[in-house]
Amino acid sequence: MTSDNPAPKVPEASNTEPSSTARRPVPAPEALVAGAVAALGFIVAGMFRGTFPFGGASRSTNDLGAQYVPFFAHLWDVLTGNAQGDLLFNWQSGFGVGFLADYGIDLGSPLSLLVVLFPRDDIDLAVFVITTLKLALAAAAMAALLRRMRPGPWWLAAVLGASYGLCGWAIDDGAYVPMWLDGLIALPMFCLVGEWSLKRKHRILSVAVIAVFWVSNFYTAYMATIAAGLIVLVRVLTSETSWLDRLRGLLRYALASVLGLALSAPILIPLFKANSLATPSPSGTFTPVPLENFFSRLLPLSEGVGRGASLYVGTAALLLAATLPFNGSVRAVTRIAWTLLAVLVGASFLWKPTHELWHGFDIPNGSQYRQGFVLCAILVIAAWLSVADRAPSWIALTGGTALVVTLAIYTQHSPLLTNGSIIVLSCSGALILLVLLAMRYAGRPRLVSLVAAVVVIGAVGVELAWTAIVVDQQRNKFLTASAPAWGAEQTDRADKVHAAAGWPQYRTNPGTALTPNDPILLGGQGPGYYSSILPASLNHTLTDLGFGWVGYGRASHDLDNPVTDAIFAIGARFEDGTIKRTEVPPLVTVHPKPADGAAQPDSVFAFQERLLGADVYEVPEYKGRRTAEPGVVTMTARCAPGSTVYLNLPRASGEARVGQDAEWQPLTASRRPGITTSSGLLKIGQTPASGVAVAEIKILAATGRLPVTGAMGCLDSEKLTKAVAALREAGATEVKTGGHSIDATLKPGSTGLAVVSVPRIEGWSCSVDGGKKQEPTELGGLLAVQLPGPSQKISCSFQPPGLGIGLAAGGGAFLITLGLALISLRRRRKASAS
Repeated sequence: MTSDNPAPKVPEASNTEPSSTARRPVPAPEALVAGAVAALGFIVAGMFRGTFPFGGASRSTNDLGAQYVPFFAHLWDVLTGNAQGDLLFNWQSGFGVGFLADYGIDLGSPLSLLVVLFPRDDIDLAVFVITTLKLALAAAAMAALLRRMRPGPWWLAAVLGASYGLCGWAIDDGAYVPMWLDGLIALPMFCLVGEWSLKRKHRILSVAVIAVFWVSNFYTAYMATIAAGLIVLVRVLTSETSWLDRLRGLLRYALASVLGLALSAPILIPLFKANSLATPSPSGTFTPVPLENFFSRLLPLSEGVGRGASLYVGTAALLLAATLPFNGSVRAVTRIAWTLLAVLVGASFLWKPTHELWHGFDIPNGSQYRQGFVLCAILVIAAWLSVADRAPSWIALTGGTALVVTLAIYTQHSPLLTNGSIIVLSCSGALILLVLLAMRYAGRPRLVSLVAAVVVIGAVGVELAWTAIVVDQQRNKFLTASAPAWGAEQTDRADKVHAAAGWPQYRTNPGTALTPNDPILLGGQGPGYYSSILPASLNHTLTDLGFGWVGYGRASHDLDNPVTDAIFAIGARFEDGTIKRTEVPPLVTVHPKPADGAAQPDSVFAFQERLLGADVYEVPEYKGRRTAEPGVVTMTARCAPGSTVYLNLPRASGEARVGQDAEWQPLTASRRPGITTSSGLLKIGQTPASGVAVAEIKILAATGRLPVTGAMGCLDSEKLTKAVAALREAGATEVKTGGHSIDATLKPGSTGLAVVSVPRIEGWSCSVDGGKKQEPTELGGLLAVQLPGPSQKISCSFQPPGLGIGLAAGGGAFLITLGLALISLRRRRKASAS
C-alpha cells in the first residue's frame, strides 16, 4: 500500500466525527476520559499500596514531606492571612528570607491555590489532590492535543492521553515532586500553542498558556519548551501547506513564546537572581546508563529512579509507536520525521553535551533523567499518528511487534525489570494486537469499535495502575518515605507554639526536629529553612554562628544555644515536649559602631560574641589525644568550674561528652561531614569543680583534621545574663513588622549601629527617622543600619532583587499582547463589516 492511497477512517465508538462547522463538546470527551483514567489509576495504586490518604503508609518520599508540603502549608497561611510575611518575604524561615522565588519554584501553579479549600491540618490531603489533578490535566491536555493534530477515534486519544498522564516519569519521578508535574502538563499545552499558531487561532490565549506554565515551574517548563519546539518544527516540516504559511506559523509560535516568557518575568527574574545568590551544590557526575537498562524502562512494571530515564508509556502506546516506521497508511515524510525525532531525542539522553542542555547545563544530583517525560510525549504522539487514520495493517503490526519483541529479549536481564514485566508486556501486547486486527479486518465496524473501546480502556487502565503500584513498591526500597507532614504530633507542637507566640516582640522557635521547614509547617520563627535557593550569605552567617545543616547547606538546622537565642531574640522554643521561655533582647538592638580595622573573629565563639556585644565564652587551649579505643579522641582543657562546655566540630560526625557519667550528645553531621552535612555547635556538659574539662569524642567520620584551636568554648551564664540585660536596656522600645517591612522605635538619642536580628540578604533598604532610603550595612551577617546621629526610628523594607526589572519586562509584554489583541479585534470587525 502506498502513502498516496486513501485510507478509510477508523470508526468511532459512538457518533461520527463532527463536521468542521459543528461545535464539539466542551470539554472534549477524550480529555475527560483521559483525565479520569489517569486520576483513577493513581488513586487505585494508592489504595492497593495503602498509602495516604487510603492507609497508614506515608507518601512523603524524599523531599515531599520535608520541603514541599511545608511550603504548601505556608502558602495556606499567606492566602488566609495567618503567615508572618507575604508573597515577597517570609519572616518565619531562616530568621527571615525572601519568599517570591520559593513561590515561583514550588508553588507557582494556579492549582496550588486550591490549598485554601482544605483545613490546614489536612495539608497532606490537599497536596495529594493537587498532584492527582495535575496527572489528570496532563492526560487531558495530551488527549486534546492528539485530536487537534489529527482527527481520529476519541477513545484512542483518551487511552494515549492517559498513558502519557501516568507514564513512568510521572509516577517514578514526578509524583513526589508536585511542581515537576507542571512540565508534564506544559508540554502538550505548548504543542497546542504550536497547533494554534499554525492555524492562526487563539493568539492571546497562546501567550497566556506560555506565561502560566513558565510561572508554574520554570525548570520543567524549560525542558517542555525545547521539546515542544522540536515537535512544532517536525509538524511544520511534515505539513502539506505552503512554505510561506509554515514560516508564518513558526513566527507566530515564536512570538507567543517570547511574549509569554516576558509576561512571566516578574516571577522568573527574581527567581533567577535568587538562584544566582543561593548556596551552591555540586553538579552531579553524568555516566550514561547501559543501553539494556535504558531501554528496559520502556517496559511495564520497570523501576529505576536515578538509575535510568523513566520512559514507560504503556504497552498499547509502545506497540503503536513501534508500528509507525512500517505503517504505509502514513505519509513517508511523517514516518521518517517522527521516527528520527524519537531516536535523536532518546540518543540525546545518553550524550553528555545534550544531556546537559536538557538540564540547563547543570547536571543534577539524584534523579539525572528529569527530562524523561519529553520522550514519553513523543512516543505517545507517534503512536497516535500511526493509528489515527485507521488501524495499522498486518504488515505494520508485524514490524511493530518485532521491534517490541526484540526490545523485550534485549532487556530481559535488566535489573530494572521486575518479575512480571515481560508477562504483562506479552499479555497486554497480545490483547492490543487482537483488538487492532479486529478493527482493521473484521466486519460490523461500529460494534467492533465499541467493544474495542471498552476492552482497550479497561486493559490500559489496569496496566497503568498495576505499574504505578509496582513502581511505588520498588522505589521505596531505595528512597525512604518520611512520616506524613501532619498528624497528632504536629498538631500538639503547633498548638503549643501558637500559645507561646509573641511575634514581633520575640521569636518562638519550633525547632527542626520533624523537618528542616518546621517554622512554616508548625508556626513560629526560627533558623529552620530547606530550599534550593537558601542564600549563600545566610548559610555563611549561620555556619559562622554554629548552626548545622544538611543538603550542601540548603537545609539549615536549629541550634539550642542561649547566646544565639539572645542574638536572634528567641524568647520561647519548643523543647522536650514543652515550651521553654527565656528573657531575650528585642529584635532590634543598638551597638557601638565597630572600630575600623577590627580583627575578624577566629572561632564560632568569637562570632557569637561579636553579635552579642560582650565576651561570655572562655576559649581555652586544649590538648588532643587518641585513646586506645579506635575512633575515640579526648580534648583536655581548663575552664571555670560550672561553666557550660560547647564543642564545635562541623566537619565531624559521631558523639561527644564531658565526664564519664555524662550522656553522649550527637554530632549531627552524617554523610560527608563538612561537605554534604555539617554538625552544629554542641553542648556536651559542665566543667567539674576541678576546672579540668575532658571532652571525650567518638568520631564516626570526619573531613580533614580536627582543629587544634577554637573547637572548645566554656560559657559563663552570669556574663551572658549581664550581656542580655545590656542589650535590652539599649534596644528598641517597640518593633512592628509588616508583610515585608520592619519598623523599630529606638530610645531617644540612640547612636551607633542599629542591628536587626534578620540576615543581611540582598533586597533590603532602610531609612532613619523617615529620611532617604539607603542600602543597609551588616554586622556579623545581620542587617544593620548606621545611625548618623541621635536617632529614634528606623524603617526597613524588602524587595526581591530583580522584581523591578521583572515588572517592567512583564508590563511591556502585557502592553504588546494587548496591542496585538486590539489589532486582531479591529481586523475581525473590518472583515465582518465587509
